[in-house]
Amino acid sequence: MLALELKKFNGTTNLWEDIVAPMYSDNHTALFNLDKAGGGLNLAVGTLYVNYNNAEATADIGDFKIHRRVSSASTTITSEIITTQLTATTYAFNIQESTVGSATLGADKTISVTTAGAPADAETIAGAINTAGFTNIVASVDASNRIVIEHNDGGDFRIKDTGTVLNLAGFVVGTAADTVNLYAVPAGDTTHDFVATNWQVLTYTAGDDAPTALTTDGRLWYSSIVDEVDIMIHNGTTWVGYQDSTAPYYAVASTDKTDPAGPIVSATEPTAVGGQSDGTDLRHGDIWISTADTEVYPKIYKWNNSTKKWVMLDASDQTTEDGVLFADARYNTAGANSDKAGTIAAMLVSNFVDIDAPDPALYPKGMLLYNLRRSGFNVKKFVRNYVDTAADNIRFGDESQDAYYAHRWVTESANQTNGAGSFGRKAQRKVVVQSLQALVNSNQKIRDDESRLFNLMACPGYSELIGEMVTLNTDRSLSAFIIGDSPFRLTPDATTLNNWGTNTALAVEDNDDGLVTSDEYLGVFYPSLFTSDNAGNNVIVPPSHGILRTFALSDQVSFPWFAPAGTRRGGITNASAAGYIDGEGEFVSTALNEGQRDTLYSNNINPITFMTGAGLLVYGQKTRAKNASSLDRINVARLVIYLRSQLKKLAKPYIFEPNDKITRDEIKAQADTLLLELVGQRALYDFLVVCDESNNTPSRIDRNELYLDIAIEPVKAVEFIYIPLRLKNTGEIAGL
Repeated sequence: MLALELKKFNGTTNLWEDIVAPMYSDNHTALFNLDKAGGGLNLAVGTLYVNYNNAEATADIGDFKIHRRVSSASTTITSEIITTQLTATTYAFNIQESTVGSATLGADKTISVTTAGAPADAETIAGAINTAGFTNIVASVDASNRIVIEHNDGGDFRIKDTGTVLNLAGFVVGTAADTVNLYAVPAGDTTHDFVATNWQVLTYTAGDDAPTALTTDGRLWYSSIVDEVDIMIHNGTTWVGYQDSTAPYYAVASTDKTDPAGPIVSATEPTAVGGQSDGTDLRHGDIWISTADTEVYPKIYKWNNSTKKWVMLDASDQTTEDGVLFADARYNTAGANSDKAGTIAAMLVSNFVDIDAPDPALYPKGMLLYNLRRSGFNVKKFVRNYVDTAADNIRFGDESQDAYYAHRWVTESANQTNGAGSFGRKAQRKVVVQSLQALVNSNQKIRDDESRLFNLMACPGYSELIGEMVTLNTDRSLSAFIIGDSPFRLTPDATTLNNWGTNTALAVEDNDDGLVTSDEYLGVFYPSLFTSDNAGNNVIVPPSHGILRTFALSDQVSFPWFAPAGTRRGGITNASAAGYIDGEGEFVSTALNEGQRDTLYSNNINPITFMTGAGLLVYGQKTRAKNASSLDRINVARLVIYLRSQLKKLAKPYIFEPNDKITRDEIKAQADTLLLELVGQRALYDFLVVCDESNNTPSRIDRNELYLDIAIEPVKAVEFIYIPLRLKNTGEIAGL
């Protein structure tokens, strides 16, 4: 459950609506649509939202898809050129539109047209639409005699093509360049055929080959191929192919050349004799990329013919002649043929580079350039008109780019913090993390703590978002408690747990390498959980999947200031086991022993464990507070969040009241009543409220300020029980 800009489809209104109810509530009442003021025109290109119940089933289904705004203009669909494809008859179709300021789609309007089977049918259909009484939908005929239907506010409209007239005119789901934003309606909508929208499902394609030579702008492609790697080398002046005639390892005789197929990609170590791909012996400078462990791909080795050994290169070294630079450089051997992927063998002897290749003047001779654009096992994005064909290629002898293919695949999966590339699942994760972090950091709507109320935050499965959620919570005046996840692959041995909890790897953000963030309103939990999804499939879920439910159930039977842990309120009811993912990608169930729990707790990480007779339990309630204080416990932190919320409501009616004793006494009395009630509800031992002349000095009054100082003694939770036993002689106890 991600406390961001999430949307839910309302099957009654046929609109995507904000989910603004608290996370522990089943209330999904719609308050407003996506862009109530502008109808859609205020939504920027690239805006994302997460939709569930994609089929619009009557009973909500918890499946998810990410949608991306692909246009900020009007929503437009265009037919084919109208000639004689329509027969002389009467057709009917329905259109339903969204309107500005309304949370519901307008009523279906039925349009009836009588065609003549002639080019003039285009004007007939457009005219019928325009006279149907729509608010935002207009139709026109362009210079090519094509029908153009548009929603001028960028909203959505749905079509029932009863007489198939629109289909005959060429309005076909996503098959033509002008109808790519025309989609089949979800299965749950049985009254329409098509939906025209500027929202597009965000997907990536995993495959060895690019999706098409010319795909849509922004299309993501996960290149799953591992054994094609284009590595260039610095010749002292510029980047060249590894077997270019100016390359440091160039050999004239073919028998002395490095592998003719390029870098050797293999899980097993190539042998000195017959180690090259064609059976030739290894030569000085040969490169081997090990695929034995894809979690640490690529391990790059260079053959030293003097020592007859492979020497592993440091992928984090981007400064020395033995280092490796990971960047985009080229897709083929020339700009004009860059619409297709060049063969690795051809690129070995080519010194062509694109204009966005790294500046060779900044790197030493002998350094390798791992060309991410042509190599696989990473995520790329298709960018149209990436190359300015009117400019010259300053990286390749100022060659004119007028004949260049203008579009390029650009690596979307950012490098790791040490400069090494991201590959495999880590590359995919990088893309998701980048998008999530950008969304959290840029989203101003979610920072509105006046109308968007919630008291828990989580980004399940992504510990990388912990820092961003802490910042978001600070911007929201600390109005929520953050539930942080530990990595799926974190093994339960004490050394690994301690190293991750103390960040011995010096990670710069919370991730698989280390836990970085400290905050009084953050709790981190371990390990992951095993459960089943709505389709009955076994799935591994992050700790927050269970913790969110545990918090909600605890709040139902008690209050936020009661610890959501232990046998009474800490049960995990939506998972069957706890554990981690091993090196083979399989789930390993584990029940944390006392030593492992103590290791976690000493590092302010809350353990989830299985206890006989009680089942899965949350067995800790520490926050990630940097220093020891009352706020190093979750129940106290949530009490403070609750108090902050209640006191804000309490004080609001006194804004603009006279700043005198009467007002001060009234607001103090209100605060006393609230806190006294909390004493009775076992939240506080005691409290003190001051609101008089002692803290409301003349200078503060002159600044139009009123101070209400409150001191509280929060109730602590029992976490350790000591029961000493004493042995007495027979009859001794009776005599005491």
